[in-house]
Amino acid sequence: MGTLFVDKLDPQSGTSLELGSNGDTVAVNTGATTNLAGNVTLGASGKTITVPAGATIANSGTATGFGEANTPAFHAYKSGSAQSVPNNTVTKISFQTELFDSNGCYDKDTNYRFTPTTNGYYYIYYQLKNANQTDYIYSRIRKNGSTDLALEIHYTGADVDDMSKGFTIVHLNGSSDYVEVYLQQTKGSAANVPNGEQNTYFGGYLVTT
Repeated sequence: MGTLFVDKLDPQSGTSLELGSNGDTVAVNTGATTNLAGNVTLGASGKTITVPAGATIANSGTATGFGEANTPAFHAYKSGSAQSVPNNTVTKISFQTELFDSNGCYDKDTNYRFTPTTNGYYYIYYQLKNANQTDYIYSRIRKNGSTDLALEIHYTGADVDDMSKGFTIVHLNGSSDYVEVYLQQTKGSAANVPNGEQNTYFGGYLVTT
């Protein structure tokens, strides 16, 4: 086997430089370093790039396109006036202000619902502050207006402000499914759900497809 000593390899003008032929292996010997200063494409569409066991990929730069992006994602909270919830009536809660809405999937103006554009499993959560509650509180995440998820029930037993919280993981179809937050209370009269970023909020994000 001969050795070729050169300082630079250039393809002919307007062509590409190819190393090796079909079935060949191009190896960089142990102790040698390959410095690729320009843009590099590894493999081609439909091909597999294999990193053998025991090897390490060390990244000191920025990695993009790896793993889940966890979007669509949103977080909204109640702003403006407190919402009055009638006695013993299942009532949808309005969250009018978004902290973020990555894909524009949350409706903060009309329906106060999250309708993702991507099929997958979503982590959905909420918190509701209930003012001057004295009896049972039933809060829940509801899918497609009818299926209750993460139903949270508790009894306050005193005329106090209280918090209702819940979360779930649910599969949502990106073309049709949506989730909302509802509250039912049995105080005997209307009860208020106060506003505030720390008091009353609703959010969610994609976990996996």
